[in-house]
Amino acid sequence: MPLVMEHPFVGDHCESTTLVNLLRQRGIDLSEPFVFGLAGGLSFIYWRTKQMPTPFVGGRIKPDMLSADLAEALNLRLSVHETSSAKRAREHLLAELDSGNVVGLKLDRYLLDYSTDDFRFAAHYVACVGYDDDRFALVETRPLGLQWAFGGSLASARDPGGPMSSRNRAFTLEPREGGLPDLGEAARRGIKKAAERFLNPPISNFGYKGMHRVADLMPRWLDDLESPADSLSEISTIMEDAGTGGGLFRRMWAEFLAETAELTGVGGFGEISEAYRGVAKKWTDVAGLVHEAGVTSSRECLRSAARMVHEAAEEEQDLMRRLAALSN
Repeated sequence: MPLVMEHPFVGDHCESTTLVNLLRQRGIDLSEPFVFGLAGGLSFIYWRTKQMPTPFVGGRIKPDMLSADLAEALNLRLSVHETSSAKRAREHLLAELDSGNVVGLKLDRYLLDYSTDDFRFAAHYVACVGYDDDRFALVETRPLGLQWAFGGSLASARDPGGPMSSRNRAFTLEPREGGLPDLGEAARRGIKKAAERFLNPPISNFGYKGMHRVADLMPRWLDDLESPADSLSEISTIMEDAGTGGGLFRRMWAEFLAETAELTGVGGFGEISEAYRGVAKKWTDVAGLVHEAGVTSSRECLRSAARMVHEAAEEEQDLMRRLAALSN
């Protein structure tokens, strides 16, 4: 069959790229940073269990929340399909594509036949925009763009097990009665939601508290990690290069705030946008130090990174307080 979407959008972050394509099919053309911000996407998370050889350090809200919160922000219907049956998952996907719908899929790219990833991550997202016999057209982030995966590898990738995984999760977006809300007001609500989550985390692994916790742990990583060289490289990649847009999503958030300032005429959003560009640069530097520590086993690199993360936590706590006040 021909592709449902001939010229899909290719962005920086997997879930927001997927959402931009779902929106564009419905005639809603928004930038990737604005989509990320409307959902209140910025956050911080540190996570590690006994089954995880490498801690997860992330800069956004939990998987699947971005899609749900964006749908709520734009008055859209999010339809989610999950099943433990690979057969039913394939049948559902084919039916949606045959109906002309772009479909969001959650999967582990490591298991796809075109992947060159060297680590597992079960909360990756793609937009499926067509199929040809047993090959499926998937929209990846830069630099991969449009890729084709065979059905067997796609079935494995969609039900990978492990942390943050889902059972063959597929989703679409549809308009509701009443149309879109005022985008300026929707942006304010997204900012307020992100600020409240960041400033009032449910546990100390999230928000500014999670940043301070990571900073306390960093100097011990050479001793605590099973394979420090591999783990530190993976942590650095996830922070900077694995779809964050650079600076642990802070650069994308800065772009969203700049768009919000222009849309609302509130100069304060523009000022904080510039401040977040500086914060993004700091996180890029932290990722570089973590990578260098993995290559050289340098404890001083980790101590320097820890100091910068403590500084970033205090700075972002202040910026989020200011954003909370502006968004009221």
